[in-house]
Amino acid sequence: MSASIPSERVADLLVAAGYRRIASPLEVAGLTFDVAGAFVGGGHSADLVVVGDMAADGERKVVQQIDGIARALDVMRSHRPLTSVIVGPRPVGKALEALAQVGRMLAVEEASDPADLRDRLAILLPLEVPASMSEERDLGAGEELILPEDGIAQRLFDASELGEDAVRDVFHEALRAAFDPDGDDFEELLG
Repeated sequence: MSASIPSERVADLLVAAGYRRIASPLEVAGLTFDVAGAFVGGGHSADLVVVGDMAADGERKVVQQIDGIARALDVMRSHRPLTSVIVGPRPVGKALEALAQVGRMLAVEEASDPADLRDRLAILLPLEVPASMSEERDLGAGEELILPEDGIAQRLFDASELGEDAVRDVFHEALRAAFDPDGDDFEELLG
């Protein structure tokens, strides 16, 4: 297959974003499904992403396949969310309703423009944080970070060098002290 085929452009983007392609045909609960592509998320994403090609397979077959996959996942009591990426003509009417009832549905149509495709699949892709526009807005860009005149701010900053657990401990300590201002910890914490 060529990357000029819409379903392959979707596949290339998902693989580049860290999704793992599942061998075709997709097998769920002992049943096989002939879909244009299937992927599972990596890291924090547990999505099962199924690509349906309306132009190549037809609306009826795509809806039946995705509905069958959803039912098979239910039988297996899977907690994996199902996302359908539909290429080709946008589903309408009962087809749209049927797909929307079994999981999240993203219609990408022909997906010829890479930027448009990224926008349409943005919910599945990692967030890209742009670089800071100026150094004065970037907390890490200056030589010295100016903290407010607050004891807890300095303690949190110092704890940040020790890691997430240390920051969490200081934060929880501050919360406990805030709810008990008469205790000894309150003055010590803010001091």
